[in-house]
Amino acid sequence: MTTIYFATNRNPLPPEAPTDFGSSFSADGLANLRFGKAEVSPNANTPPQITVAPENLFQDPPLLGSEIIFEEVRQEMQQQAEDTLIFIHGFNTPFHSALRQAAQIHQILTQPDVLNPEPLRLNMCVFSWPSDGSLLLTNPRAQDVVAYRNDRLDAAASGAAFARGFLKVADFIDSCRGEACLQRLHLLTHSMGTYVLRNALQEVRLFVPNRLPRIFDQILLIASDEDDDAFDYDHKLRLLPRITRHTSIYFNRNDLALWASDRIKGNPARLGTDGPLQPLQLPRHVFPIDCTDVVSRRNDPTSHSYHLNVERVAIDLRQVLRGQLADEIPGRRYVQDSNTYRLLPNVTP
Repeated sequence: MTTIYFATNRNPLPPEAPTDFGSSFSADGLANLRFGKAEVSPNANTPPQITVAPENLFQDPPLLGSEIIFEEVRQEMQQQAEDTLIFIHGFNTPFHSALRQAAQIHQILTQPDVLNPEPLRLNMCVFSWPSDGSLLLTNPRAQDVVAYRNDRLDAAASGAAFARGFLKVADFIDSCRGEACLQRLHLLTHSMGTYVLRNALQEVRLFVPNRLPRIFDQILLIASDEDDDAFDYDHKLRLLPRITRHTSIYFNRNDLALWASDRIKGNPARLGTDGPLQPLQLPRHVFPIDCTDVVSRRNDPTSHSYHLNVERVAIDLRQVLRGQLADEIPGRRYVQDSNTYRLLPNVTP
């Protein structure tokens, strides 16, 4: 069993004493969050065991589920010397699937490999937004296009919820300065999860326009269903480096799902297929990583979930999370003309 902590703005089921979450927004508002944890079995037929943190805003002092979960995670980080990775999933992901994806990512990232026999130690958290649309790769029906666009609207609306959680975490970290755990906090977004992050960043700017809290060590953007010019504009992602020390943008030029997002769904060129539009003008400590040469239809049929299906990509992700410098990670080739790191099929210590 893998413990996955969660925050979600989905509708609680049942509303009064929830033990699960549905596919709609919370009735208490788009930005309303509930926190908890789940034990996720490696057996896909076994439902996750979900525990929602208790909450009572009318108690004196108020009982807050966020503080209960944050303190439990802090103790895990402090006592077990574990970093924490937050995951924002993409489109067409029910709540249980989000928990399973988080558990799968945790399992993959904590495996030893040819570069490091000592596995990473990670806590895993997921922010789950009400994603229930779809993205078909061939012969899309009108209702599927509508479902995808509805997911995109829900992702944008969920930015406020993630921003609220982000600011809660920043306040909690600030309140614990005297008991710092000395471990690091990371963020991984997949597909439309990067669009959630973009909208969250803009919400945070409304509250703290001049002092964005830098709480992340590494942000990993994987197969981002986001515009390729996102790092060119303040109203998109250009200010993202202010909340993190390093940002890695993983992209694959043969990503079928993002090809559909681009051509069929009417979006501009995608960050997750083409990389940044102007790679030579990226902010400092933002690194594009081209995965095209290591992803194939055989090891990842849609070429969109290579962080789950391609060991070569997983090896690179582990090195990034260990804090290895971008130009010292084995198995990369730097392409100066495009300011891009290209993953090579073979990696040696």
